[in-house]
Amino acid sequence: MPYPLEDAGFTLWYGDIETQLKLQHGATARDLGLDRHMLQQRYYAGESVFTALASIEAALP
Repeated sequence: MPYPLEDAGFTLWYGDIETQLKLQHGATARDLGLDRHMLQQRYYAGESVFTALASIEAALP
C-alpha cells in the first residue's frame, strides 16, 4: 500500500512514540533499532500509540 509522502497524523503519532521512548528509556526509536517504515505500517493499520509502545517495550531486552 503506498503511503503519502508526508502525513501530519503519522508525524504526531511517531513524535508521541519518540517522546515516550526518550522519557522511559533514554533512547530514540532509531537508537533502539526500530524501522520507521514498520512503525508507519502499524499507524496505518490503526494501532494506537499505547499499543505500539507496549509491544516495543515487550520486545526490549
